[in-house]
Amino acid sequence: MELRSCLRSPLKLPITLTSEHKEIHCVVRDFGMGGMFVEVENSDLVIGSDTEINFSLYQDNGEKNHLLHATIAHSSPEGLGLSFSQPNTGSFRTLQELVKYTKKQNLH
Repeated sequence: MELRSCLRSPLKLPITLTSEHKEIHCVVRDFGMGGMFVEVENSDLVIGSDTEINFSLYQDNGEKNHLLHATIAHSSPEGLGLSFSQPNTGSFRTLQELVKYTKKQNLH
């Protein structure tokens, strides 16, 4: 049964998760306005813990760094499901940039 409230778009993007002073490098598999799934091996992050998502997008005017806040929603052998937390205008704009990026990369 699908529990997501938002549709997901495929995306291959390297990111860094920061939680409790740990940095984990991983790759986004898909994302939506409510969260994302990241491919990561052997993560010791705990379900329910807060994390920061750091990534860069190359756009027409150069590279731009982005930061999102999320909560670890679920874990599987393939990776982690993240639910975006602390939604605000800046987070919404960042997610809009991701949508534009996927369209430019013909991933959407």
